[in-house]
Amino acid sequence: MVEIPRDDVLLLQAMEEAMWRPETRFDRAYMEAVLAPEFVEIGQSGRIWAREEIVGTPFQEIDVVLPLTDFHVQGVCEHGALVRYTSMPAHGSRGAAHRSSVWTRTDRWRLSFHQGTPVAL
Repeated sequence: MVEIPRDDVLLLQAMEEAMWRPETRFDRAYMEAVLAPEFVEIGQSGRIWAREEIVGTPFQEIDVVLPLTDFHVQGVCEHGALVRYTSMPAHGSRGAAHRSSVWTRTDRWRLSFHQGTPVAL
């Protein structure tokens, strides 16, 4: 495995949490800058989402506890990191998911892949 510098770990956590903040998640310019051209998501429902569908998602409330629970970053190659965490609903007892994201770095970190898997807690 590849060591990810502490500053990059903190940056990746901030960028991942920005996906859960309405002011950044539903900002088209922000999402276009952060999502890699090849981005794809497999939602916790099993649906596959293309980049343009994610960028064009209309505003909605986000029910999640921040900071994210059990946040881990693992270097997988010189320019890539696997981020894992659990998303927990702030209100209610349903909707928790184990999540993983692949971030790649060229000139900056960009999100290439995301997957959510439902979990009963």
